[in-house]
Amino acid sequence: MIQIAAPLFILRHDCREDLFSVLDRLHDLGFDGVEFLGFFGHEPAAIRDHLRSLSLTALGNHVPFDLFSSQTDSVIRDHLILGCRYVTVSGPPKEWIGQPEKLEQYIREITRIGRECRQQGLRLLYHNHADELYHHQDSMNLLDFILARTPSDSMAFEPDLGWLGIAGENPEKWLDQYQDRCPVIHLKDYYARDPHRIGDISRLGDNRGGSENSFFEFRPTGYGVVNTPALMRKIINCQPDWLVADHDLAYERDPYQDLRLSLNYMRDLLSVHVVRS
Repeated sequence: MIQIAAPLFILRHDCREDLFSVLDRLHDLGFDGVEFLGFFGHEPAAIRDHLRSLSLTALGNHVPFDLFSSQTDSVIRDHLILGCRYVTVSGPPKEWIGQPEKLEQYIREITRIGRECRQQGLRLLYHNHADELYHHQDSMNLLDFILARTPSDSMAFEPDLGWLGIAGENPEKWLDQYQDRCPVIHLKDYYARDPHRIGDISRLGDNRGGSENSFFEFRPTGYGVVNTPALMRKIINCQPDWLVADHDLAYERDPYQDLRLSLNYMRDLLSVHVVRS
């Protein structure tokens, strides 16, 4: 059965104030699990105990590459304590992009990290943003370059369908190409008046885009321009364990209401697919 997790990125400010209250509210919304963005000053065992009291699962966590590389054993230990099955490593340092020898060093290191994770019962993931599609190495975009050179038994792919679309990619292609390597999939959604004219949104911060970005904004899953129903067959073919109801910002909206909309939409879509199957 595919489970649905809430990302903590959209709630990061609330998490800094009171992580456990955030977890309580996500439980009340009906999520199956949570994908972390660090521990916000709490010990993994304390978070684990609170999750157990709520019957919530720790899907995984996002860990900076430098931390994972320098403290591999302790990072793995913390996530085993938390009860994660997955842990996501960040991309290469920005200053390494465009430097072949540094990128090869990054790939060797995440391969090592992934093998150590696997030996202890974790699975390493790589989560894409749009940036990896804008940069190239050896006539390949950086995302393909990293995935092609990292053994699948060392690292799986955590595709973010929204970021793929924002970068001008067809998510279907990526779901087909890495069908056997996607145990966790992010269903990010967004709006743009013309999705082909979004441009660079990296400078928007917490703001919506203007005319130069085709009035871009993040939206709950199912409420933007991503044709998630058309992607469902490809998503199901990947046999994921988890889908993540991901969008980065709610702006002046209530982020919990946004997450409720995403969760209900995703559950209804999965239900329809199961019935049709």
